[in-house]
Amino acid sequence: MKSGSLHLGRVSGISVKVHWSVALISMLLGVSLVQQIGVPAAAIAVVAFMASILVHEFAHALTARRFGVGTESIQLWALGGVARLDRPSPSAKAEGWIAAAGPIGSIAVALVSLGSWALLGATDSGSSYVAVLGWLGIINALLAVFNLLPGSPLDGGRIVKAVRWAI
Repeated sequence: MKSGSLHLGRVSGISVKVHWSVALISMLLGVSLVQQIGVPAAAIAVVAFMASILVHEFAHALTARRFGVGTESIQLWALGGVARLDRPSPSAKAEGWIAAAGPIGSIAVALVSLGSWALLGATDSGSSYVAVLGWLGIINALLAVFNLLPGSPLDGGRIVKAVRWAI
């Protein structure tokens, strides 16, 4: 462990770490969900949410790789995740696509989750597990919208930077 982080392993050659603060956020999130959907479904929801943050960060990392930029690590922490790239983007186009990839990944998770939720009966099913799919879809859609806000260090701010660079 370095700087309060636990190394979970490597995925596609990228080191994945989790900061201790994730445990605190996971417990708070889990406790709030337990009251609505029960312990087993809440545990699955928390793990699925953390996995969706990894999808967002891996979208950045794999897009960066496409443009010749490596990723040193991905770290989950209390306020989300960070893909630590090994160098700056080589072009405005690369910067824009690398920044946009995370929200695109979150939108993909939202669409898959909400589509599955709808196919499995949405609110008519009465299943806590189906409710988790709807919740995960909405959370990821909100995550994508939030990340597209045009302020630094959000992805939207990086997209604005890329557009200004290109101009």
